[in-house]
Amino acid sequence: MRNRVLIVSLLLAGVVSATYATEFAIVVNPTNPARSVSLADLAKILKGKTAAWPTGKNITVVMRDPSSPAMKFFTEKVLGVGADEAKSVLSDSARKPSSPVVFAQSDEEIVKFVGSNAAAIGVVDVYNITGSVKVIKIDEKQPFDPGYVLKGH
Repeated sequence: MRNRVLIVSLLLAGVVSATYATEFAIVVNPTNPARSVSLADLAKILKGKTAAWPTGKNITVVMRDPSSPAMKFFTEKVLGVGADEAKSVLSDSARKPSSPVVFAQSDEEIVKFVGSNAAAIGVVDVYNITGSVKVIKIDEKQPFDPGYVLKGH
């Protein structure tokens, strides 16, 4: 009986930890000419330091709440801060009003928003990508490429 409880506990722990393992993709509207962005430039976009695309259109960032468990890895990797500080950075009043951050409840909402907004950029799990968005490279690597920077555990 004791072994059975231990096995069930270990299996549940594996399921819970796998729930937060993710590989993020950065998506844009298919009409956006962007094909790649560096990790440093992505951080500038998220921090509001870069407010417009080279085309002149103001950038709208769309992502899940940074305090959600799945986003913890992303905010640490891109912004170099934990969830609480990331929320502050993304909501900072010093951000340019022309580059808002929209917090969505699901990846499906992010894909829908980005797919219908030419200047939006979104952060989603790669398994939630549809044909309504375009994945852009990070540091010249696509998701699933060896060394892709946004592969989390």
